[in-house]
Amino acid sequence: MIGFILLFILNIYTTSNGTAIKYGAGVNKNEELLWTCNVCDKDEMKDIFGNDWDNSGLFENLSRGKKMKWQIKDIDENDLTIDIEIDEWLWNDHDNWGIYDNNFQISYFSNPKYYIEDINFSNYAFLVPFLFPIPVSEYLGELNFSKWYDVDNRVLTTLNIEITKDSIMQNYPIKDITIIAIYNERGILTSYKLYLTGNIVILDISYDYLPFYVIPTLFGLTAIITIAIIVYIIKRRRLKLIS
Repeated sequence: MIGFILLFILNIYTTSNGTAIKYGAGVNKNEELLWTCNVCDKDEMKDIFGNDWDNSGLFENLSRGKKMKWQIKDIDENDLTIDIEIDEWLWNDHDNWGIYDNNFQISYFSNPKYYIEDINFSNYAFLVPFLFPIPVSEYLGELNFSKWYDVDNRVLTTLNIEITKDSIMQNYPIKDITIIAIYNERGILTSYKLYLTGNIVILDISYDYLPFYVIPTLFGLTAIITIAIIVYIIKRRRLKLIS
């Protein structure tokens, strides 16, 4: 009986450890991340967030067609936290980035269950982070968000945010807004859309990258086209020799 009980306890312990999820950073040291602003209604942004909405934080100098770059400077993962140090270049309309504008650190608990309070990101300009630990769907699924946030893991990991007028502070935001933020499997924000009532998009930002399957496809197409041209030239030469 004692042996059976010990085996039972050991089995539970092994099973629980075997199924425990280990969270970590989905990005790599020295990796560069790039986002592009596709839509930016400056007049509406000013109405919602005030006249100085684009003078500080991640909103600084934001407008349609500009890009923002992050470079992962360092990553520190331990049993308590996941710390990611980032060099940031704010919104630019050219490729000559120069010296970075800011250096900062993003920190998360290594286990989402360590968060004991309801979470919101009201201190973030975009009201959502641009990076999360991975596996991102499980991490977000374990967080206790405030009533503004809803996690959708059915297809792509998505944060749906509904913020009513004056709910963050007096006169902020000045209008009801909706945000849909989509993350890829690496925890990187790939799509950000800010809506007004009536599904009017006033801000649209997307992650600037080629999906993993595009690069081999491009190489494959290039090879096929090259081979086809060579075969065509050889056939033409043979026909000329015969004639």
